[in-house]
Amino acid sequence: MRKVLVLLPLLAGCALLRSAASFEKPTLTFKDARLPSVDFQGAEVDLVFLVNNPNSMGLDLAKATYALAVEGKQVLAGAPQNGLQIPAHGSTEVTFPAKVHWNEIAPALEALFAQEQVHYKASGSLGVNTPVGVVTLPLEHEGTFAAPKMPTFEIGSPRINGMSLTTASLSIPLKIGNLNAFPLPLGGILGDVSLGGAHVGHIALPQAAPVPAGKDATLLIPLDVNFLSAGTAAAQAIKTGIAEVKIDATLNAAGATLPFRVAKTVEIQRPTLGTP
Repeated sequence: MRKVLVLLPLLAGCALLRSAASFEKPTLTFKDARLPSVDFQGAEVDLVFLVNNPNSMGLDLAKATYALAVEGKQVLAGAPQNGLQIPAHGSTEVTFPAKVHWNEIAPALEALFAQEQVHYKASGSLGVNTPVGVVTLPLEHEGTFAAPKMPTFEIGSPRINGMSLTTASLSIPLKIGNLNAFPLPLGGILGDVSLGGAHVGHIALPQAAPVPAGKDATLLIPLDVNFLSAGTAAAQAIKTGIAEVKIDATLNAAGATLPFRVAKTVEIQRPTLGTP
């Protein structure tokens, strides 16, 4: 009996040595980048890696370090929890989450959103518990993901609602197109309007219903033109019925400030007789 008790540690040690001798280092490869959530304020970015275990025994995650830079700026990044299991002769997905706030990586959002792609670079390591101790797998990857797209803006033909010798009341249609796969919040529009090259007034549109993904919506901008302050250019534009309309404004999209400038030469519609 004593001989058996003495041999047990030796046998266990031999088994451990055999496991260590036959052990193959796991590998870590990039799988894909996923965006569970994205809007005009920011995005959740999950980088998914694959840990492959070629050994006959299961392994588990001991530690992880991770850093993510987007457009050269470090963002808040997390890491997978320790203890994640990697089966024998199998593989396991390891997800590295991060939260990107657009205003922290780009001072001018319209310039960032004008890009088709946003560049990122990930770095770090995974520590895996093995029979030979904790094995460190380096993590390096860079790539791109799609940036949100700026809304499109188009001016329609203004309509004269009323006119006197010194003033005119107009409604200017502004069509807003949403090219993204998520709704576009319309938190209000502030800006200035020019007519026939003359500044004719300010606009302050209140919050409106969001523009659905991939759709467009038209807002009516009310504008009162005072010929005495706007000058003869505005009066002449209304008189001829054709004028260039310019809008220089900002759209509040759920806290993200999106500046835009749009201009178009349009025909000014006059009310027909009998139309209020």
